[in-house]
Amino acid sequence: MMAPGRTVLSLSAALLIAMGTTDALAQHPQDILVIANKKVSVDSATPEQIKSIFLKKRTTWKSGGKAVPLNAKAGTPLREKFQELVLGMTDGEERIYWEKQKIRSATDGPTEFANPLKAIFRVKGSVSYIFRSQYKEGVAKILLVIPHR
Repeated sequence: MMAPGRTVLSLSAALLIAMGTTDALAQHPQDILVIANKKVSVDSATPEQIKSIFLKKRTTWKSGGKAVPLNAKAGTPLREKFQELVLGMTDGEERIYWEKQKIRSATDGPTEFANPLKAIFRVKGSVSYIFRSQYKEGVAKILLVIPHR
């Protein structure tokens, strides 16, 4: 059984994730920020929406316009954490998912970049993720905060 204080913290963390806020409770250098190109017309997203975009089940933003997911390089701590917390997959499971998609519908996974922040700045409609410690104000908009675990 969980202590009452811990339950409140968990509920607060869930609220922060859903709201995409950068409140003090979510401030940790290893938080994952889901970021988008500044011209994307949405200001927040749910974990389910982001998962759907990164698995290419959804290809447009809720307000219209093409959604372009950009992955961090495979095998990096950032990519592994994103796979675990957002996709609910291991690296191997994600690889198998994309192999099946390639066979079924000739769909490849998102393009990988060594520097997702730099890529997001240049690619229209793009969405990616970085650690909070990598964020530079004004380069991209934050859609979602996934607290460090």
